[in-house]
This record gives sequence, structure tokens and C-alpha cells, in this order.
Amino acid sequence: MSHSRKVSEVSSQTARRSFSDGPHGPRARRHQAELDVALRRLHGAARHLVGSTTHSDPVERQRLTNSVARGEHAKPCWEWKPVAVERSVWRELARARELAVDSVASDLYVQRLEELETELLLLESLGRSKQVRPMAARLFGTGSERLFSDGEHTVLDAAHEILAHTPLQQEPKTIPAASAKGVNLRDLMLAYAKHVRLHIAVRVDPNLIANAAVGERTVFIADRLFGAYEAQRLATHEVYGHLVSAFNGRAQALGVFAIGTAGSYGDQEGVAIYLEELAGLLSPCRQRTLAGRLLATHAMHAGVSFGDAARTLVSEHDFSAGGAVTLCERAFRAGGVARDAVYLTSWLRVRRAVARGETSLGELQLGKVSLGALPELRRLAREGLVSQPIYLSNLARSLGRTGPGTKSATLPPSLATSLTRLDAT
Repeated sequence: MSHSRKVSEVSSQTARRSFSDGPHGPRARRHQAELDVALRRLHGAARHLVGSTTHSDPVERQRLTNSVARGEHAKPCWEWKPVAVERSVWRELARARELAVDSVASDLYVQRLEELETELLLLESLGRSKQVRPMAARLFGTGSERLFSDGEHTVLDAAHEILAHTPLQQEPKTIPAASAKGVNLRDLMLAYAKHVRLHIAVRVDPNLIANAAVGERTVFIADRLFGAYEAQRLATHEVYGHLVSAFNGRAQALGVFAIGTAGSYGDQEGVAIYLEELAGLLSPCRQRTLAGRLLATHAMHAGVSFGDAARTLVSEHDFSAGGAVTLCERAFRAGGVARDAVYLTSWLRVRRAVARGETSLGELQLGKVSLGALPELRRLAREGLVSQPIYLSNLARSLGRTGPGTKSATLPPSLATSLTRLDAT
């Protein structure tokens, strides 16, 4: 830990040095290439955070579910171990910060490197709630934040409003993750990818907490049954959302768009959920899940125990015992690595930005970009350093390719009604 603190002393505010051969000369290009290699390696090291926190023991999950169903105080028996970050990674971070000062996209790189440092520190602290939770709050939020900068409502307010206005509906789970014949989620994912000319792999992961997750070119899906609309929603989210942005990012000259700008983790989830909405697949059940994740995350950061948080979701918000356990599992894992607050927050912010014509889906899928990165992205585009997106779903094309978007007329009436008061703030 002390070594990483020394690394952080490299100031992100250092003034840019000017190269003798100019910002686009051979030396600058070599340094940019070195920076992008370092960024990718750092990202690869930080990605162990995802692999270390997205799986759980199904036997323990069932025990917790049974306990909550009986009205007992469920206490997890998890064991999460810190993951040591090699010294070479910290040295690479220090070197990347030196190089980032001179990059043509200096601000984007410096901010992302700061975020990566926090992710690496979080990785070294897994299981230690006193260290984990403040860093998770800084990266992903707690639910207490204002939903919009020009309003007073918090994201927690939005979660409560959704739960108060969306009916409790469930569709039958009939679609398997994979099968030799018949409709299945794996084949559906591959069909969606083919539609937008992406070459991907789909793997079934029996221990995945989430329904699905993506790597660079692979979709991982849980080994369970899915509803028919849920299967389409997952394909829309993972393929049209995450993978389209990822493939476009790798086509950009600057590596930060492939790795992701600061804040892109959350805002790209917002893009993917907004695509679900445009496709008419954001069901009441899905909305309730997003709100429930937020409530579980907020409870964890407020010091509520796992058992009390789960029982509250059941008794006050009509979640099933199994659903409540899954929501709390995602919030409390590894000492509180609660990434799920970003889903609801970023969806509503992306939705509002596109509806107001402040951006478009095409622009948000030029790579793995955040709303906060858009001013710099536009400057780089004017300078010819960012190219137009190669891959776009029909949902994105319907709102225009790039530049400020057009307000969509296809938003489901229930959503437009239930969130009107929050949108007006």
C-alpha cells in the first residue's frame, strides 16, 4: 500500500511539456504508443477486480435465501482475499502518468489513470470493508448523490419512485442458456452480433452472479433459464450496448477509447440500458431490479447489515427472498464492492442527455466513453483524432449517427410518466 501511495505522488496537474518534434511528430507518436500499451496492461491488472467479485458459491446463496425466506437474520459466510498487485504494475502506472502529461488527450488519460489506481488499491483491499467501501463509493457512488446537477432529487429518490410506480410482474423462465436445438440465449447473442457484423464468442458460466457479462470479444452467460423478453433484453444490452462500444473503441487511434475514459463503466451501462428501453424491453421487473440494486447499495454504505437489507427488500418492496439475496450479494461482495449504483444513475442521466439533444447514441458509442469525456472527445474529433463509429445497431441509427441527438418518441409511456417529476428537476 505504501508503495502505491508513492506512485500517486506523481502529480496529475503537471504542465504539458512540448516535444521538439511537435505533438504529432515521431517522438510524440512513440510516447503515445508506449502510453497505450501501459494503459492496456494496467487495465488488464485492474480487471482482476471483476473476476474476483462476480462469482459466488451457489450453495451459500441457497442457504442465505432459505434464511431470508424464514425471516431470519441472514449472515454471509463468504471469504474474500485481497489480490496483490505486482510492483511492476505500480512502476508502469508511474511511467504512464509521465507519458500522459504529453498526450494529445492528456486530460482523458490522466483521469483514467487516477481511476485505475483506485481500482488497483481496491483489488489489494478485497474483503476489508473499512478500506473497500470508501473506494467503492468514490468509483461507483452510494445512491445519495444528486441525480442531476441542476436538481435536488437523489438517485435514491428515483429508486423509491420506480418501486412505487412499477407493478410486480414476472415472465415465465423458459429460455435456456444454451441447447442443441430450440431457442436459447447463446444463439440469440450470436444472431444479434451477426446483425451488426461483430465476431464474438459466447460462453456459459455456471457460477456467474449476474445474468451476463462481457469480455473484449466474449459474452459470458449464467447457466440458468431466462424469460423470452429477458433474453432479448440481455442480447440488446450486451451486444448492441457493450460490445458495439468496445469494437468501436478498438478502432480508434487513441487507446483510451478502447480501455474506457474515466466514468465510462457507469455511463456505458447507462447506454446499454437506454438501448433496452428503446427496444421496448425495459420491463417493470427490470426497472425494479435496477431500483433494488440501488437500495441494496445505499443500505450497505449506510451501515445496514446484509440480513437487514435483504429482509427490507422482501418486506417493504415485495422482492422474493432469492431476488433480495442476489441484490444484496452484488452490493456486499468482497467487503462492499458495490458497482451497481451506477446502473440506475447512468441510465437516467444518459436518457436525459439524449432526450435533450446534448449527445447521441452514436457519439456515446464511438468507444467506451462517459458523458464527462464528451467535451474532450469533440475537441479530438475536430482535430481528426477520433473517427466516426464503424458499428451501430439499428436502435442507434434511428437517433442519428453522431453529434447532438434527437429526442426519441419511442420512450415507454410508463417510464415517461413515472419519472416526469425527476426529469423536470
